[in-house]
Amino acid sequence: MYKLSYLSFVVIFLLAFFLPNTVEAQADSQVSGGSFYSGIGFGAPVDQFSPYSMGMGLTGVSNYTGFSPSISNPSHWGLIRFSQGNLAASVNQFEARDQSDIAQNASFAIESFQLAFPIFRDRLGMSVSFTPTVRNEFRQVSFGEFNPLPGFSDNIEYEVSTIGSGGINRFEAGFGFRVTDFLSVGYAISSNQLTINHEMFPAFSNIEFRSNQFNRKLDGNAFGHRFGVYAFRSGLLRSEDQLAFGATLSLPLSISAEESITSFRQINNQRVRIELNENSPNRFGSVKLPLEINSGLTYNLNRFTNVVAELLIQRWDEAEYSFNQNQEQYFKDRVRAGLGFQYHPYRSDQPGGFLSNIKYSIGTTYDSGHLSIHGEDIETIFLNAGIGLMSQRTPSSIDISFHYGFRGTDSSNLVKENIWGFKLSLNMAELMFLRQRFQ
Repeated sequence: MYKLSYLSFVVIFLLAFFLPNTVEAQADSQVSGGSFYSGIGFGAPVDQFSPYSMGMGLTGVSNYTGFSPSISNPSHWGLIRFSQGNLAASVNQFEARDQSDIAQNASFAIESFQLAFPIFRDRLGMSVSFTPTVRNEFRQVSFGEFNPLPGFSDNIEYEVSTIGSGGINRFEAGFGFRVTDFLSVGYAISSNQLTINHEMFPAFSNIEFRSNQFNRKLDGNAFGHRFGVYAFRSGLLRSEDQLAFGATLSLPLSISAEESITSFRQINNQRVRIELNENSPNRFGSVKLPLEINSGLTYNLNRFTNVVAELLIQRWDEAEYSFNQNQEQYFKDRVRAGLGFQYHPYRSDQPGGFLSNIKYSIGTTYDSGHLSIHGEDIETIFLNAGIGLMSQRTPSSIDISFHYGFRGTDSSNLVKENIWGFKLSLNMAELMFLRQRFQ
């Protein structure tokens, strides 16, 4: 009985681990939780949005304002005049469907936390922040059958419920320096923590196979480096206009990780934790994040209106996931392009009502995705809109953005997702306990 139970752990783990990616498994899936595609590989990439531009669905690499912190471009930190803080969170609703099933679920996530302050005003500034860079969050119920050993006349039917959580979180600190009146550069170093947990709950049609829960966990850590540049020029076509360019370069990041697969079984009437891969040669491996280039242009027609265009490139074709090379083959280079527009009526010198104290944003983005499965690119298109509520007494503000889009396809046994939700960013400016210390 012990050998058969141990074999059931191994067999069902392999089936569940490869199930989202192999049509040969001949199983149907129902998906809920976060994005289905975050369960492939070590997770889906997460973009960092500065509060000033998230209503357009853009990172804000070429957008700068002195009234809310920028997390997308380290060079912006050299321009700040007073201390700033930010806390951003999001709520998303996913409707995932394949050719036979539909599943819905909502998820809540912390998008960023940041403190930025000047060391020398308008010349040298510093930032510390926390952001997720890869998210592995999904729930999946899988059905199928297999023939475990010679001598079994009938196939064994199984059902596996898998809950995935975690990803890669970035703790970053860096500096921005204003080189000239029109040029600023920046650098940031980060500690990147990889933590992924998969909890699997199998059930079998044959009582000879025990339905014990087992867990898969990945852990690792590595340091990363990010560089930024920001330049602007005023008075190009008219006296009030301005053209700004911003770009960042994130170097590839390789994490040495350890995989642990565990379960519990009864031994001598005691519940004992057992390691299923304790002596496996594949227990240690590497997870590599790719090179990223993010660039943008912002054209301020005047102080009331601006148009923003961005282009982000990630070399996911060079990413690595040694714990599952089949899934690694799905990685491909990712391109994300976006266009946005903003209107700032609160900058008018004329008195106005409540609606005049709001910043309005709208934008759209196209994402080629970092996965290509069975010849299908997992693309994403989003429509975005947002408002910024400006304080009349302090430089602080609240930004709220709304988004709707779709990802993937329901052909080739894949999943198509409709996604809608909102982000909320609380922007604190002129924090008195920091303001005077560095002046």
